[in-house]
Amino acid sequence: MNYEKIEKNILEFLRDYLATSGAKGFVLGLSGGLDSAVVATLCAKIAPTHALLMPTRLSNKANLADALRLAKTLGLNYKIIDISNILESFCAANELSKQQKLRYGNLCARVRMCLLYDYSSEHALLVVGTSNKSERLLGYGTIFGDMACALNPIGELFKSEIFEFADFLGVDKAIINKAPSADLWENQSDESELGYSYKELDGALEFILKGLGNSRISKGEILSGEILSDKIPSAGILEFCKKRMKNNAFKLNTPAIAKVPRN
Repeated sequence: MNYEKIEKNILEFLRDYLATSGAKGFVLGLSGGLDSAVVATLCAKIAPTHALLMPTRLSNKANLADALRLAKTLGLNYKIIDISNILESFCAANELSKQQKLRYGNLCARVRMCLLYDYSSEHALLVVGTSNKSERLLGYGTIFGDMACALNPIGELFKSEIFEFADFLGVDKAIINKAPSADLWENQSDESELGYSYKELDGALEFILKGLGNSRISKGEILSGEILSDKIPSAGILEFCKKRMKNNAFKLNTPAIAKVPRN
């Protein structure tokens, strides 16, 4: 990957989109994780960039410290909003238990996005997305939550490429080296939840995408594992990725609108 060229293209994308929109700058949720760190680093090179740090009582304190340090290093306008009370109020009203991890995690993501869009409206900013290609293809994100945004500068980069890109951009090694986590609940781990490492997942995703675009390779051959590369540990991961891609494709589509006949 030519990360120098990739950075140049992304910066042009950010600059052009901002100029067209008429907004004054960018805003994103800064978690202390890798993806938001890369996006913040890129945005800060183009225009005034704001960051909301939105922990809960269950959040990893080290992530908040990393996010705060990055915000200061990049000179971001930042604000810390503890969303615990918002979550607890909603959970009580909707009889939602924290043990219902999927629902609780989705709620966390959507509360954060609500705050980002409210902040963006107040300050005339664009909400910038931080979902990478791996997460988007696998549907590993919350629709109208962390997957919502006005624009996304890293949506075509696999997670394994984000690690390399972050190193190229000079992102803090403490952020690069930590285990990927959405930090939606205590001790949550992306790779443990998915069941595979991002390196394995990205190899499988790339293989499926290339294979489906190659008329000489049948879908049966791809999914049966008859054609494997050294990046893919087994045929099982191919089926896992294909199933997730199919089941979560709706997250990448705009809402369906009924066609209405007119005289």
